[in-house]
Amino acid sequence: MMEARPRERAGRDVTILLAEDSDVVREVIARMLENSGFNVIQASCGEDALSISRAASLSIDLLLTDIVMPNMSGLELAGLISHERPGVPIIFMTGYSEEAIDGKGISGENRDWIPKPFTQEEIAGKAWKMLSR
Repeated sequence: MMEARPRERAGRDVTILLAEDSDVVREVIARMLENSGFNVIQASCGEDALSISRAASLSIDLLLTDIVMPNMSGLELAGLISHERPGVPIIFMTGYSEEAIDGKGISGENRDWIPKPFTQEEIAGKAWKMLSR
């Protein structure tokens, strides 16, 4: 079952900033989100995602980031974006087990995580869950 096109929030489409260092994985995830009706801005690393986030005219409704990336981890990226854009929900993606990531600060009021691999329905559902909090 395909996820319905997201409702517009405050008269505009929902934009997700996607940070993932693997080109193939990033493209697949972006396609899943776009097929679910989201606007997706892709970043190949934490530094690029931070630069994109700092673009003053850009609206970002959600950050979706891999935890493990070279130079700047997803956790570091999330901390910086949370500081600069308070209230932006964050979803971490990881191939690690729940036990390996427990207590790492990836779950909380405005943060959640999803294990890789995931389906289009799972990631779209998780995104809407975070956006509706």
